[in-house]
Amino acid sequence: CHKKAKVKHTQHLSIKNIVYDIPGNKQVISPKQGDNRTMGGIIDFSTSCPWQMYTFSFLHILISLVFYAVDLCPFAFPKSNSCSESDLVMQRITALSTLYVGVLFLVLTYHNKNSSGKINRLCTYAVCGATAFLVSVIFAGNASSFGGIERSWMHIGDMICSLLLICIVGSRIDLATEWANANEDAMQGLGINCKSLILLFLIICAVKLFGLTDVVGPTYFLADGLVMTDVSIWMWNFTSVLLFDIILVLMYSLYFEDNQGHEFVVMTVTAMSLVAAVSFISIKEFMSAIVSGKMLWIRVSILVVLCVAAVIGGRRSGSNRSGYQSV
Repeated sequence: CHKKAKVKHTQHLSIKNIVYDIPGNKQVISPKQGDNRTMGGIIDFSTSCPWQMYTFSFLHILISLVFYAVDLCPFAFPKSNSCSESDLVMQRITALSTLYVGVLFLVLTYHNKNSSGKINRLCTYAVCGATAFLVSVIFAGNASSFGGIERSWMHIGDMICSLLLICIVGSRIDLATEWANANEDAMQGLGINCKSLILLFLIICAVKLFGLTDVVGPTYFLADGLVMTDVSIWMWNFTSVLLFDIILVLMYSLYFEDNQGHEFVVMTVTAMSLVAAVSFISIKEFMSAIVSGKMLWIRVSILVVLCVAAVIGGRRSGSNRSGYQSV
């Protein structure tokens, strides 16, 4: 049986230390040292548990589930008859993008829950994403942009949510004492493996980001005859920001993750691609043919094959095999 440690607090030079009095072994741990102790469990809310990143991830997932389950147009425009099918399409795209962000950050947080250095690095990327969202909320407009003060809850709610995320995630960065170093061979060891596929995802997402902001309009996703409404434009404004968040998490995984972390990211993208295909089945008649129906399933099938090939190829590679663990 393990003997229980007696814990007592002492005050010395205005800095509180924790003295662990174990028979035959006394150890004094300062607050800074205590922050770097090994984290246990999924969420234990200790000083070293990455609860800030769990909050960031679960909040995105919760918002996405609300977007999936609730038609926002009647809430945003209760006295208007302008709600149309375009609102449902944009809401589903926004829900899927938000779910992507939440799940990717959640998977990487859980994978690195015992590494304070990597969690601190991940927090910096999350703060960048939350800041980008706050800026987009500011430029999306206030109540006057949506026709009256009764609809200002959209703007105020988004402002409060983004500010809270910045404060919550930023609090861990402010107290961080340990930082993970970037992989020295981040751009080496490419081939038929997960790292190469993540790099490909990063390039594709960057091209999409520029395309959505400067080349392609929201009507590209809509069936012929559908027009954008106020609430669909409001949701479309955040799609590019969410894509930017996905770029951030891919950059983190490329520069700071190991081979096992790369596998987790690729497997997550594979699962989310199937979720995306299923998400659009019920509204495919409202979407353009190029982004729905057979074309959608063809793209998803190609992506799944690439992901499976990358995982198998990476594990069979002799030079990288030692870096993989059982997943």
